[in-house]
Amino acid sequence: MDPNTIVFIALAVLLLLGVEIVTVIGIGAVVLTLITDQFPLLNLSLTMFDSLNLFPLLALPLFVVTGDLIAVGGIAAQIMRFSQSVVGWIRGGLGLTTMVASGIFAAISGSNAATVATVGKVVFPEMSKQSYEGGFSAATVAAGGVVGIIIPPSVAFVLYGVSTGVSVSDLFIAGILPGIMMVTIMCFVAYVIARRRNYGERVPFSAKGAVVAAVETRYALGAIAIILVGIYSGIFTPTEAGAVSAVYCLFITVVVTRKLKIRDIPAVLVSSSRICGLVVPIVAVAMVLSQNLTILRIPETVVAGLLGMSSDPVILLCLVVVLLIVAGSLMEAAPNILILAPMLTPVARELGIDPVHFGVIVVSTLAVGFITPPIGLNLFVASAVSGVSFARVTRAVIPYVLILILSCFAIAFMPFLSLAFL
Repeated sequence: MDPNTIVFIALAVLLLLGVEIVTVIGIGAVVLTLITDQFPLLNLSLTMFDSLNLFPLLALPLFVVTGDLIAVGGIAAQIMRFSQSVVGWIRGGLGLTTMVASGIFAAISGSNAATVATVGKVVFPEMSKQSYEGGFSAATVAAGGVVGIIIPPSVAFVLYGVSTGVSVSDLFIAGILPGIMMVTIMCFVAYVIARRRNYGERVPFSAKGAVVAAVETRYALGAIAIILVGIYSGIFTPTEAGAVSAVYCLFITVVVTRKLKIRDIPAVLVSSSRICGLVVPIVAVAMVLSQNLTILRIPETVVAGLLGMSSDPVILLCLVVVLLIVAGSLMEAAPNILILAPMLTPVARELGIDPVHFGVIVVSTLAVGFITPPIGLNLFVASAVSGVSFARVTRAVIPYVLILILSCFAIAFMPFLSLAFL
């Protein structure tokens, strides 16, 4: 058997055994470097350094810090109150509130896990009081967190832009409408389930209450405005927008809301660094692996294999979406983007797909993997925060998974959703 094939089989077995993804990719990078014999092992450290020494990648820790600051600064609770004032009058209002709040929170933090953890801590106690079934509550919060990497700012879009050379600013803008669409259809699912099971208490709609809540949420809306308006107008690059939003949120939480004490800032930074410490090593070793895959002409093989299956662009695009859905269910979004994006971008080029639109297809499809077993990171976070078993959350999330898969196909075949603002 070909040595390269043996390596890939061994890596797959390690993944199935539950070995840490950064370890698996690192082993693959080292072994393939030895097999290809194109570079000395010293190249590993050089490539890893160069892959991290990129200005756009600095946006990643900045948006993570922003998310942590709003989580501890009372802004998340304001977002929840505003969301409930808007949709709380509908049957299953807390489910819809969760989705809307997740979308708003995602527009500041850019992280799916932070969205699930923060929104979950606020909404779970209230959903329990209103007799929502625990599995449904946890599944709703987990599904809401999916848009964390689609609605800008997005850590995933930063990684995609770094790995493919596509403008991160354009990717951010392109993610707005697809993210809103996904929030909307998940609200519909939550409404249907809540109506059938008679969940929740309906809160009378009050225009005055909505206006008051909107005013209270001005700090969160201000952060969104800084990020989107700054990027869209060309005032900031995504990295600069991340820095400005982090400073803005720090000022709001320390000086305005006073929910964060100066002595507690180091603890927030440590929390953010832990998240970055999980993602950044994956970026470094994945870049080395990607380099070796290019030497082995794996991307060309993938392109030839997909194009050889059919000459129909519709069928090929469906195959790409299915491949991404499967990959997202088996591996986290970050390594998937860093490994698969360079391989699939030539396929998109052959199909005549705009590179920005294809970036939205990749990220939105991989995002479904956050609520798809066996990885399902959002399911684990929601289970931990709510205390509901992973199995119950997995069963309850199935309707959201199905509707999100349909939305991925819709995004793939409706490029105007991604390109409307570009």
